[in-house]
Amino acid sequence: MLSFALASAQAEPVTRREVLAAIAVLENDVTSAEAFGAAATVARFGQESDDVLITVGVETLPWVQADAPEAEAKVRALLMAAYFAGDIKSQLEKHRPVDDPYSGWLSVIKAYRQILKKQPEMVIPEVEDLVRKEKAGTLKRQADELRKQQDQEQQRERRPTNMI
Repeated sequence: MLSFALASAQAEPVTRREVLAAIAVLENDVTSAEAFGAAATVARFGQESDDVLITVGVETLPWVQADAPEAEAKVRALLMAAYFAGDIKSQLEKHRPVDDPYSGWLSVIKAYRQILKKQPEMVIPEVEDLVRKEKAGTLKRQADELRKQQDQEQQRERRPTNMI
């Protein structure tokens, strides 16, 4: 009976309030004990909700690698959750499901700095690249260009094919 109740609770969609609380946990301290649960909530909301649109790929999440050692893979997964958190929060605040990679990357940079304070050896080159681009003032432009590409791809997909 208890397992049925737990399964039913899992089937309930993540609410806006729940995802915002999970985002707050990640923003406050991505290295906390609660961070992994919060990360799962954020990822689930991003996957299930029609209120947000997140484009996932090597362009948006360059640090996600399958061949990283276990400890580093966990950090990379937390950084992915931080990306989702920043992107989702931006979209919810604007009340528009429009992918926002720049907000996601800023969230990753903040989380990465928190991680480095506790694990200074956990240097991730792809995130270091984001940090350099933000310091140089080019990260926002890169995000804008990426959004433009995504919009163009979506437009091409919506066009009906020519029939002969």
